[in-house]
Amino acid sequence: MLEQVFSSLIAVIIVLAMSVIGYILGRLGYINKGNKKLLIKLIIGVGMPSLVVNTVFGKLDFSGLDRPWLLFLLPLLSMMVTLAIGLLLCRLLAPDAKRRGGFIAMCAFSNSVFIGLPMNTGLFGDEAVPYVMAFYVVNTTLFWTIGNFVISKSGESEKGEKGILKSLKKLISPPLIALAVSIPLAVLGVKMPKAVITLSGYMGNIVTPLALFYIGYALYEYGFKSMKLGKHMTCVTLVRFIIAPLTMIALCRLFRFDGMPAAVFIIEAAMPVMTQAVVVAGSHDADEAFVAGGMCVTTLGCFIEVPLLMLLMQLMGMI
Repeated sequence: MLEQVFSSLIAVIIVLAMSVIGYILGRLGYINKGNKKLLIKLIIGVGMPSLVVNTVFGKLDFSGLDRPWLLFLLPLLSMMVTLAIGLLLCRLLAPDAKRRGGFIAMCAFSNSVFIGLPMNTGLFGDEAVPYVMAFYVVNTTLFWTIGNFVISKSGESEKGEKGILKSLKKLISPPLIALAVSIPLAVLGVKMPKAVITLSGYMGNIVTPLALFYIGYALYEYGFKSMKLGKHMTCVTLVRFIIAPLTMIALCRLFRFDGMPAAVFIIEAAMPVMTQAVVVAGSHDADEAFVAGGMCVTTLGCFIEVPLLMLLMQLMGMI
């Protein structure tokens, strides 16, 4: 138990350290307002599509698994619940227009790969990878459709941009296109050449460091006041750390899905705010500082959340 908790804390420390490096790069002037758009383009236009291709064709393997459809249904239902709660809280709390989309996305979607993957492999070993990848596919698909849309609408809210075509354009992004092409091909049994999988792996590896550098720079640019625990940030933290994992626990119980796979899904559901949400907020001129602060607050919260979840699951006899 102690070894698993220690491994999870190391994963969180590594993520925080890379964000600190981004902060330092901002102070040194290596990252500035003039070149941060390049980071956004590299992450969204190059790194994320490559990561999708590498994941779908290189890491997804559910052959021999019992009820594989549950691996996608449970994350989908869980995120629909947190998305609905985010929408409800947004209506009740009425945050500023530029903050609404980020608030909803932070409630609904978790950091399934950047923190979730090392966290789960540290806790449960490589056997956790297929379940993390299943959660990631659902999480990424919903984020780059619904999440990207609501954040983009917040960014354009003050500009008064309207129209169905404009809304549809906001839904289309390189990661979503990669998912729309890769998943049907994988379902049809198409195999990618090893060279393509290797290349996409190398290119996808830029996402984690660049996204975390970007978050560190955003904190430098907007200041640590963005991490202030106001009512909006507090609600996001409660949804991510309490409502999301409890929802997944209830779903696992309902569908009699237990053991290590259930534990992986519960940890995934409780992961911090997605790093990509910060990048998307910046690309659409939404409240980037608020989202960056939320990502850092919830990442710090993992130090407390994960050990408590592990203890709870042990007491419930799930692991």
